[in-house]
Amino acid sequence: MRSASQLIINFLVIVFFVLAFLSADLRKKLILLGIMILLFGLPSIISFNSLVWILYAARIAFGFACYIFIRRQGFL
Repeated sequence: MRSASQLIINFLVIVFFVLAFLSADLRKKLILLGIMILLFGLPSIISFNSLVWILYAARIAFGFACYIFIRRQGFL
């Protein structure tokens, strides 16, 4: 079972991804979509405990990068 903090972080990452996706051009949209599929799809294919925590840290970094991208685009 996931903790509440993991669910909140995942929700924020998804929100920042959607906002970054809306403000990006086509090439950047494809890159963002590929990273998102990798981060959220890989744990359902491969389930190692250490990999899950590495991908969780990568999700946090990806959410932060999306937030920076949104701010630099002037979307927020």
